[in-house]
Amino acid sequence: MRSLQIIFLLFLQGAALLFAQETGLVQGTVKDENNDPLPGVAVINLTERKGVVTDASGNFRLMVTAGKEVHVALSLIGYEKDTLLVTVKPGESVSIVRQLKQVARQLGEVVVESWYDRAESLKQIDLRSIDHIPLPSGNLESMLTTLGASTRNEMSSQYSVRGGSFDENLIYVNDIEVYRPLSVKAGQQEGLSFINSSLVSSIQFAPGGFDARYGDKMSSVLDIRYKRPAGYAASATVGLLGGSAHLEGASTDNRFTHITGVRYKTNQYLLNTLQTKGDYKPRFFDLQTFLTFDLSDNLEISFLGNAARNYYQVIPQSRQTAFGTYQQALNFTVFYEGQEIDRFSTYLGALTLDFRPSDKLSLKLTTSGFSTSEAITYDILGLYRIDLLDNTTGSETADDSILNLGYGGNLIHARNYIDAVIFNLSHKGSHTGNQNSLNWGLTLQTENFNDKLHEWEMVDSAGYSVPFSDQELLLYYSATAHNKLMATRFSGYLQDVAGFSAGSAKFYLNGGIRFNYLSTNRQLVISPRTRLTILPPWSDQLSFHVSAGWYHQPPFYKEMRDPSGRLHKDIKAQRSVHFVLGSSYDFPMWERPFKLTGELYYKKLDNLVPYVIDDVDIQYLPQYTARGYVTGIEFKLNGEFVKDAESWATLSFMKTREDRTGDDYGDYPRQTDQLVNFGLFFQDYFPNNPSYRVHANVYYGSRLPYSSPDYDNPEEYYHLKAYKRIDLGLSKSFVTDRNGNRRFVSKYIRDLYGSLEVFNLFGFNNQASYQWVRTVSNQEGLPNMFAIPNYLTGRLFNIRLTLKL
Repeated sequence: MRSLQIIFLLFLQGAALLFAQETGLVQGTVKDENNDPLPGVAVINLTERKGVVTDASGNFRLMVTAGKEVHVALSLIGYEKDTLLVTVKPGESVSIVRQLKQVARQLGEVVVESWYDRAESLKQIDLRSIDHIPLPSGNLESMLTTLGASTRNEMSSQYSVRGGSFDENLIYVNDIEVYRPLSVKAGQQEGLSFINSSLVSSIQFAPGGFDARYGDKMSSVLDIRYKRPAGYAASATVGLLGGSAHLEGASTDNRFTHITGVRYKTNQYLLNTLQTKGDYKPRFFDLQTFLTFDLSDNLEISFLGNAARNYYQVIPQSRQTAFGTYQQALNFTVFYEGQEIDRFSTYLGALTLDFRPSDKLSLKLTTSGFSTSEAITYDILGLYRIDLLDNTTGSETADDSILNLGYGGNLIHARNYIDAVIFNLSHKGSHTGNQNSLNWGLTLQTENFNDKLHEWEMVDSAGYSVPFSDQELLLYYSATAHNKLMATRFSGYLQDVAGFSAGSAKFYLNGGIRFNYLSTNRQLVISPRTRLTILPPWSDQLSFHVSAGWYHQPPFYKEMRDPSGRLHKDIKAQRSVHFVLGSSYDFPMWERPFKLTGELYYKKLDNLVPYVIDDVDIQYLPQYTARGYVTGIEFKLNGEFVKDAESWATLSFMKTREDRTGDDYGDYPRQTDQLVNFGLFFQDYFPNNPSYRVHANVYYGSRLPYSSPDYDNPEEYYHLKAYKRIDLGLSKSFVTDRNGNRRFVSKYIRDLYGSLEVFNLFGFNNQASYQWVRTVSNQEGLPNMFAIPNYLTGRLFNIRLTLKL
């Protein structure tokens, strides 16, 4: 602790010595034509690319560089934009009062893009429609399926990007890395993801080739920023799947800001559409807060906190599933006894000190702690039978059983507990010049895991146990282990972003290098990364980019544990070498802006830890190593197909294979091998009444491989059916009339709207996994093992009401 105090004092002392740039203050009030204050007005310093928002009284405070002419823009949807020039002396405070004139039509979104944005791999996601996207899970990450990510379960927030697993994606909230529960096996157990959409101010996503300043995973980055409010606001949403509320505000001098959100989810209504009928009792709750306080004009302290309690209980009763082919129609019937109870409790706290001695220099010191306590417990007995059905058209016994193929039972038991605590201390800094930005960072992280695994399954088929023995009763599967692991990681990065010209062409170069050292395997890895963006001289609407880099993923606890529970601490970091070539074209259509982007990518993979996926559970096989590759092409089109309503579509083609070293099987598809992936979010409104809007969320993913119970033979696998889904939402704003004008109530209420959602509009039977059932092989031509498909949710209606103050 003493050494940490010394580091902290040196950090403050060094930062204070760098304070040299003098500043001034522009403050004032923005009003409408009736002299009423206007909250929510964007006050943007166009010269220095920063801004604030007016509070509930229309007031704002904006720090600017002294002795410099500054262009300030005032913008609010529904009002004419206003601009002015301001020059402030060192230490001076200038007060202004401005009036904005109301216009009959809504203004488009104001986007301020700097040269630095051109050099980044992350792209901004439009937030204007985030509240209206119909998502069964309610989790923000699910919207990524319309942006190129892949999913296999609509109840889960987990996603795959360009052939990577769920565990290969980085998620940050205000520079704090977010972790998901370690032992979730099925989508219905997962509950709420960390990200609360009511608190979000910006979302950026990179599906590959991301910068060196982001951590050590192999697939993608999702960078979330929570709001720093400028005034009072609140919202509340209630529906059949749960509810949420949030409150935000700021002090009169804007030195203190707060935003807090609470969510409650109970997807019992959704789970009732599953094949397994029973008594579902899911309860998911979380509380989040983000606080900031300006200790001075240059020093800010902030706190991000989260507490989540997810509880899932099910008492299954029965299940009936039709499967097979037209020539061989089968029916699986099972009756259950017992129950499953799962608990997931996670907590996160992060304290950040942000020192900005000048507009060009930023220094951050962050300490954070994350803990999770998880329990998976169940004792369930299932008694089943498999029947051959009569599929003769016009038969009196059509769809009835004509032959019993097998019957039996299985008993599953688990008492699995895992506790983890992760502490993190990091420093990040940046220095920005006119055409140059230097970024650096150092992180020290400790991890402690306490894992108790005890689970087994007994299978009985036609009076004998599988596997059969006439001497003793054998279990079909069992795993028992008690593992304790302590690990330390030390990582850092150095990155430079520069812009320059050659003739009439413009170039933006982003280059950097990372390092990571892990104590368990004593391995140091170095990861250089670079990206070049080119704006050709013949068109200012077209750009090209190429990137390459090494992406190492040192093993986390889950990757070290094999199916029996044994730890493999010495496994090395997985590595992916990315090559990306892409282009972006901005063009007008119907007098509205559109963007078309395309990327061709290739990943060379080695030192892989093979895995199999069952629903959303990833079972790693660290006793093996593998090499492989991913190759694909992706296209995205976004724009206002309908005025003031952003829509987008993504189409991708991808292939990924791997080959375990030391065997004779050759290469085989990875568990994420999905040839075609298509996502669409489209919104429209009634031509004569824009207060009514329609929102469609469409997703198609071609067949995914699914491993057989024999992990040792990677060539033995099946395929899940193609995943198809259409979710539809209809919303009605109660503060807007049929002409698009806001009603009187909007003076007190920002928005009030109701939504009717139809999930899985066409009732597609999507598969999450297979259940393997053994029978006596006494029927000629029939197997003694059946793969019973586990289907996901069916068609469902949901109603939501949202109020924003």
